[in-house]
Amino acid sequence: MLHTFVNAIQGVLVILFVLMLGYFLAKYRWFDSKVSDLFAKVVVNVSLPLYMIANLTSTFTKDELEHSARGLLIPFLSILFSYSVAVMIARVANVKAHRRGLFAAIFSLSNSIFVGLPMSLALFGDVATPYTLLYYMANTTIWWTLGVYGIIRDNREEKQKVLSIDTVKRIFNLPLIGFLIGVGLVLLQIKLPKFIFDSFKMVGGLTTPLSIFCVGITMHEMGFKNFRLDKDSILVFAGRFLVTPFITWLLSHFIPIPKLMRDVFIIMSAMPVMVNSAIISRVYNGDYEFATAMITYSTVFSVVIMPFLMVLIKII
Repeated sequence: MLHTFVNAIQGVLVILFVLMLGYFLAKYRWFDSKVSDLFAKVVVNVSLPLYMIANLTSTFTKDELEHSARGLLIPFLSILFSYSVAVMIARVANVKAHRRGLFAAIFSLSNSIFVGLPMSLALFGDVATPYTLLYYMANTTIWWTLGVYGIIRDNREEKQKVLSIDTVKRIFNLPLIGFLIGVGLVLLQIKLPKFIFDSFKMVGGLTTPLSIFCVGITMHEMGFKNFRLDKDSILVFAGRFLVTPFITWLLSHFIPIPKLMRDVFIIMSAMPVMVNSAIISRVYNGDYEFATAMITYSTVFSVVIMPFLMVLIKII
């Protein structure tokens, strides 16, 4: 148990070091919002899709991938159940009406790429990446449909369909396309030429450091001054770090999956609030400040909580 805790601490310290480096480089104006936007574009549109292709084709065989596919049920169901719990809590606890859709989204959906992927790599290694991507697939699908729809409904003047051409385009983004290409290559048992594979792997190596830098820059820009710990905030933290991981663990008893996959799903379900929640809230006149505070503080808290959660999942 002590060994698990120490290893988890080591993994978290890697994330924390790069996170604080990004924070201080932003503080001293080496990085700014334009640099953060550039890093995000490189990660989402270039390095992450290539990383997914290289990792999937080198990690899985056809049989292993087919066996893992049923595990996709757990992240989909756990997020949907958690979202339903959040909707009920929002009514019972009298969460402010103009933030109930946002509350449900950030209660149940996690930052599965910019924090989740680096954290998963630090705690489990490259072998966990395919399972991380399975969670990401469910997370991003529900975010761009149910999650965004709920945020839009917070502003009663806005009217938006759950499914639209724009929503479909957002769901089938480049990271997801990269994931699907990787899956296709594995299922068809096609091997990439060595120079292409090595190139994809090299560029994909940018994903983790640039992702963490983005979070560090964002944390600096958001600051810590305007945060107020209220009832709604505490409930969001409970959703992120207790309710959603518990539902994920519970479902693993009914849908048998490998232990590593289960552990990765639990860790991914306890990741901080999605950065996109602040952007979407601002676009649709939602409670942008609440989303911003939740992103910042859930990111900080996740670094502290992860070692203890790692020990817990080894016991249960």
